[in-house]
Amino acid sequence: MRFIFFALFFIACGYKQSSIYQKKILGNNIHPEVIIDIKNPRETIFLKDALNDAIYTILHGNVCYNNCDSKIVINSSSSSLEVLDYDKNGYPVLYRSKVSLSVDVFKKSLHKHYVVSGSYDFRIEPQSILNDEAKLTAFKNASINALDKLFALIAKDGVKL
Repeated sequence: MRFIFFALFFIACGYKQSSIYQKKILGNNIHPEVIIDIKNPRETIFLKDALNDAIYTILHGNVCYNNCDSKIVINSSSSSLEVLDYDKNGYPVLYRSKVSLSVDVFKKSLHKHYVVSGSYDFRIEPQSILNDEAKLTAFKNASINALDKLFALIAKDGVKL
């Protein structure tokens, strides 16, 4: 009974998945391009992986390199790591990774520019050293957060079309 109610509710109110609106802007076959940051090439590779994953999982699209419907070009404008909290001995225990992305979307004659940012908070054990693996994982999670915001903006623009 509940299933029928929810099905009728979503049909009656005109609910559509955001991926339908995103496809109006991006199409099905998407060419991802991430501009390599010379200062942080390893972080850029994580961003490329996150973008490819998002195309498959969030957009339900295909990564394409020839005869594509659209192209997404991402440039990591900035990234930072800041301490948010210290333990009683003065050692950092809570960090925030921030990422800012400059994104251009091209589809035939359509060109959209977006600037999005994402963040990710994480803890480390007191008196431990922050290693590269933790930094890269935090960067990837902050990038995923920024990509989620990007796809929300794309869906908003798709509603307008």
